[in-house]
Amino acid sequence: MIDVATEFGYRITSFHHTTEGYKIADVLAQKDICAATWANWWGGKLEQFDGIEANAALIHAAGACAIIHSDDPDLIQRLNQEAAEALAAGRAAGLQISEAEAIKWITANPAKAIGILKETGTLEPGKRADVVLWDKNPFSVYARAERVWIDGAVTYDRTNPAYQAKSDFELGLGGLR
Repeated sequence: MIDVATEFGYRITSFHHTTEGYKIADVLAQKDICAATWANWWGGKLEQFDGIEANAALIHAAGACAIIHSDDPDLIQRLNQEAAEALAAGRAAGLQISEAEAIKWITANPAKAIGILKETGTLEPGKRADVVLWDKNPFSVYARAERVWIDGAVTYDRTNPAYQAKSDFELGLGGLR
C-alpha cells in the first residue's frame, strides 16, 4: 500500500488493525504513518498470529505514531486502561516509555492520523478539547472519572446527580416516575 500511495501520489496517514506493526515500525516511522492497534488482540486469526502485547510500545519506540483503538462498544470506554496495558507490555519488554508519551496513543496520535491535530488532541490554548478529570492516574484500573467537560461545558460530575449519565432505561421512563 505504501508503494501504491507513492506511485499514485497520495498519503497514507494510518493503517488500522495493525496487530503486527512492530515488524515494519521503522518503515512506519520513516513514512510518518500511524499504526492503530489494540493492546492485546492477537492470535485470533491467521493475520494476527505474530501479534504481541508490546506492539504499540515497539512502534512508538521506533519513532512511529502508535494509536490504541477499539472496535468494541465496551472497550472503547476504557482506552486509558488499554493504553496502560500496552505501556506495561512495553516496559516488560525493556522499553522506557513515559506515561506522558503513552497518553498520546489515545489523544494526540489519533488526532494526527485524521488530520486534526492543529485543532484538537492536546490541551493547548486555541484548541478544542473534551477533558476528563480523573481521581487517580488514568492508567490505573482504579481510576474513576470525576468530571467530564465537552465543548467547555460540564457534562458529567460524579458528585452532582444533575450531571450524571442516565441509563437507557431511566431515559425511557420519561415523566413516569
